Amino acid sequence: MTTNANEHSMEAVEKQQTQTPQYLYKVLSLENWQQSQAQNIVILTKDDEVFIHLATEDQLDRIIDKYWSQAPHYVILKIDPTQLPGQLIYEANPGGTNKYFHLYHGSIPRKAVVNAQTVNAKK
Repeated sequence: MTTNANEHSMEAVEKQQTQTPQYLYKVLSLENWQQSQAQNIVILTKDDEVFIHLATEDQLDRIIDKYWSQAPHYVILKIDPTQLPGQLIYEANPGGTNKYFHLYHGSIPRKAVVNAQTVNAKK
């Protein structure tokens, strides 16, 4: 009986995590954000060619620590996922186990950006 309860709990957690949150987040360079100001879409890097990497608020610290800790500055975009064209999938990165939201065949329109926070490195 305990096994079934644990299985149901795990299923409930998985289902809760796959629901698209009210906001998703994207971290990008200040330069890319500045270039995006003259565009209708956010300018991204080659790392986002196959799919656009997005995160939940809970995942931001881990992503910043791993990929942006040495950057002098970066921008955190708060995004309304209902404004994203393309296919949004919650899945593990290739070769990984942590799950993230990935946007396939889409872009981040500037109108989907609810807030942009510039972060300067602490010295």
